Amino acid sequence: MAELIPYLMFENTKSALEYYQRVFGVTDVYRNIPTPKQADELALNVDIDLEELTMSAGFKILGHEVCCADSFLGKPVGSSLVSLMLRVELDDSTATNALEQLYQQVSNSNEVKVINSYEKRPTGNKLGQIVDKYGVTWIFNAVK
Repeated sequence: MAELIPYLMFENTKSALEYYQRVFGVTDVYRNIPTPKQADELALNVDIDLEELTMSAGFKILGHEVCCADSFLGKPVGSSLVSLMLRVELDDSTATNALEQLYQQVSNSNEVKVINSYEKRPTGNKLGQIVDKYGVTWIFNAVK
C-alpha cells in the first residue's frame, strides 16, 4: 500500500518547527542538518552555519506525519493550490474532540488567519479552515 505524506518547504524550517510546536502543538518533531558533504554538493558557502539549515525534518499532527525541509532551490512561494485536511469521523467522539480542540488552540493563537469557523454545515459535517503564517491552508473536517 502506498502512503501519501505532505512535504512542506520553508525558507527556515528550524523556525517553522518552533511555530508549529507553539501554535499547533505538533509532536514527534525531528530535524536533520546537512552534513559537510551535502553542503558541498549543494554548493553552499563554506562559512554558512550548518546548524541553522535543515535537510529533512518532520512532525506529527493528530497522529499524521508531515515532512519538511529548507528550500535549497530558492525562496519557497506559497500557493493556494494545495491545502492540508485533517478529517475525522463524527461518530468517533475522541477524534472529533481532538480535532475541535486543535482548531480552538490554533484559531485562538492569533497567529493564523481564520477563513471559516469550525462549525456544523448544512451537510451535517463540521468544518473549519485557517491559513497559517507560512501560507499553508489547514482544513479541519469532521464528517458523517
